[in-house]
Amino acid sequence: MTRVAILCGTMSCCVLAACGPSGGDDVSGVDSNLNCSAMISAANSLVVSGKVESDPELAKRALVTSMTYLNAYAIPKGLKEADAFTEVKARRATLLETLSPDEVMRRAKRCMERSPL
Repeated sequence: MTRVAILCGTMSCCVLAACGPSGGDDVSGVDSNLNCSAMISAANSLVVSGKVESDPELAKRALVTSMTYLNAYAIPKGLKEADAFTEVKARRATLLETLSPDEVMRRAKRCMERSPL
């Protein structure tokens, strides 16, 4: 195989794996897949609780986008569904405790903009 073909294949895999590093915390200003899934879930939680106004784009894309990020995080790690949900719920709770509602919404929108779906 030529180097160009290998490079193209590698780049394609990165795109299909979603939109960022698969683990860890915020890396160089880019939220990880786990953080994005939890951030979108946290934003949705804020809307449901009435702490922020409903966002039409969030309402339309939250579930699919959050699950895309969660799958991009969990599948490479071989996590079971229950374990992946436990991790995202714990991360969501931390985000809701440590970030302002405006920051959660801003970062959730950024994650949704970066998502391929």
